[in-house]
Amino acid sequence: MINSILYIMLLLSIPALAEESQIISGRVVDTATKAGIPDVNLFIPSQKIGVATDEAGAFHFTMLKDEKAKLHVSHIGYTSSTIRLNGSTEDMIIALDETFFELEDVVVTSTRTEKLHRHVPVATEVISKKDIIDSGSLNVAELLSSRSGVSLQTSVDGGSMLNLMGMDSRYILILVDGQPVTGKFNNRVQLDHISTSDVQKVEIIKGPNSSLYGSEAMAGVVNIITSASTSDQSLNISTRYGGTENKLTNDGLNHGSSSYRLGWTHTFGTLKASLNADMEKMETDKEIQQIEIDDIHKQSLRGRLLWLMNADHTLMVNGTVYNHDETGASQLMNTETFIDRTTLILTHDWQMRNGWLWNHALQNHNYSRNYVQTRPWGDVERDDITQEENIEYEGMLKKKFGLNEFNVGLEFSQAAYVSDRVENGRQTVSSESIFGQYDIHFWGNINAVIGTRLDMYNEDEPVMSPRIGIMYTFNDRWKFRSTWGKGFRTPSFMERFIDWDHVQFGYRVQGNPDLKPEISNGYTAGVEYYHPTVYQVSLMMYYTTFKNLIEDFAIEPALLSYHNIEKAVYKGLEIQGRWRASSSLVASWGLNIIDNRDGDGNIIPNTQPLSAYCRGSYQAPRHGWGFSTRVKWVGAYTPEEYDPDSGTYIHATETLADYVIIDISTSLKIWNPLIMNFGIKNAGDYTHDRYGPFIGRAVYIELSTTLKGD
Repeated sequence: MINSILYIMLLLSIPALAEESQIISGRVVDTATKAGIPDVNLFIPSQKIGVATDEAGAFHFTMLKDEKAKLHVSHIGYTSSTIRLNGSTEDMIIALDETFFELEDVVVTSTRTEKLHRHVPVATEVISKKDIIDSGSLNVAELLSSRSGVSLQTSVDGGSMLNLMGMDSRYILILVDGQPVTGKFNNRVQLDHISTSDVQKVEIIKGPNSSLYGSEAMAGVVNIITSASTSDQSLNISTRYGGTENKLTNDGLNHGSSSYRLGWTHTFGTLKASLNADMEKMETDKEIQQIEIDDIHKQSLRGRLLWLMNADHTLMVNGTVYNHDETGASQLMNTETFIDRTTLILTHDWQMRNGWLWNHALQNHNYSRNYVQTRPWGDVERDDITQEENIEYEGMLKKKFGLNEFNVGLEFSQAAYVSDRVENGRQTVSSESIFGQYDIHFWGNINAVIGTRLDMYNEDEPVMSPRIGIMYTFNDRWKFRSTWGKGFRTPSFMERFIDWDHVQFGYRVQGNPDLKPEISNGYTAGVEYYHPTVYQVSLMMYYTTFKNLIEDFAIEPALLSYHNIEKAVYKGLEIQGRWRASSSLVASWGLNIIDNRDGDGNIIPNTQPLSAYCRGSYQAPRHGWGFSTRVKWVGAYTPEEYDPDSGTYIHATETLADYVIIDISTSLKIWNPLIMNFGIKNAGDYTHDRYGPFIGRAVYIELSTTLKGD
């Protein structure tokens, strides 16, 4: 019933209209040299269409007539420009001034409104498309693991434990195009299913964000923004092969991997369709818990249909299907892991005549994980099925008042968790939320954002999550940012309802339905110095206190459960810098210091107190090649181990020494549409069997081409 009502709410607001189109054409040139600039991004947010300039800086595309539409023009190393399309739109000449870093990027995640990076009061980091290509990362999990202040631990049972500002995946909201990623398993989220070839950029919002996004956004938000087509007709093909020394155990052997991608876009009048298919195959002899993993297959298909109904209405349908198969065998047992994920999102944007914008979306997410163990003669020893079903409706109304902007929204969601591991085999949670935010500009040098959110989960007491962020601009070079926010996290299905015997290791886990939501108060403060042509340096401190922190403990030997602890404190310091020696040579670096302790002053388990990174890249665009190297260092620390007999964490018997990960990548434009990327990941071949798994030295080569039509 709820599904029908939400669909009706969405469809009633959509009028079926059509309007004339107009041509947008011209060249983008360097202000000083008057030379055309290739690969400049031109985007019209109101109609969600755009294009990239060719080798000569020229562009040509069509849009629906709209005198209020704005054209955003941006390119790395140049000052962005915004042009109102209320005059002649053919044979335009757009001149850009050379500048420093990507401070003119438009970001949306931090405030849920389009805002230039330099105007955002909340600490925000953007991983650009160029950074993604230079990283040589095949998927988002690899990409994030190389960032400063971000750590990623991959589990042998699937998924990754992401860590941001000293807090793990439980406190980080992962979004794809603004929509939550479902399917956390053992507090781990699967990020290796998202190919970097599909990603345009990644926005990382640091600090409390529950006022806009609700539960889990206590440490921050990671929004993975997929690529939009930049041409009316295009065909993208890429293939990649790599070999890896995957030393998950001392007996680990080399394995090879191959991946293929096909992307297609076509425009049918006011309809624009795109389809992306990815396939990855890994052949390996790695051994995990005496089981040899033979093959890993990953396939994904992502489709998008955009209908530009008229200048005021846009309708978009996004769908994704992902499949992951993993097989293994030993003398006593055969294993198979099947992971399936489907997503369907219907979005409608309505630009009202009075200046208000109404955006709403209906989303359906389904995730399943099936782990099967069979005897060599065919008897099923174990069939462990986990399913998560989510349906959500979200609507948001916003309007600009001069330099200020106001938005208000509501959300309805219903989630079901089906698993042999939870009580009664199925548990459901429903929620209703309202939120509002006001983005204010004071006297030209003070930007502030004030917002709050009210969440109601089942029979739990309502949770209020306010947030205040402020940015003070001293002058053209110095900025100060500070944020305070209250966050919360509702106990997961597993923490509340798990009832499962781990036969292999001889213990039982029992949930606690009386767990209270975790509550946090988070503070961030930082300064930034920006030189327009040479360098940028920023320093940020953060301090977060927790109430009702959820922790596992031993009720008795071999019987584990969960309870709330009164207090915990997470604090740290982050320093980042970028330096441009020339228009082609750029370097960046970062240092992170973390100190996480519970109410008794004990270190929170598995906190990495020190880490640093540096990156350098050289691009010779006139010669069609580039080079990049990245170095990440993690300081020595002694992890904590869980002792089920005492129900406490104790220091491990082994201290994990400091280590260095080195990645190297190159790119070469063989001829205009064909690009070759070559790289080495973890060049020093660092591995550690106990606290890994670490992917050993990996060498890859990739060929890609994009064919565009008019």
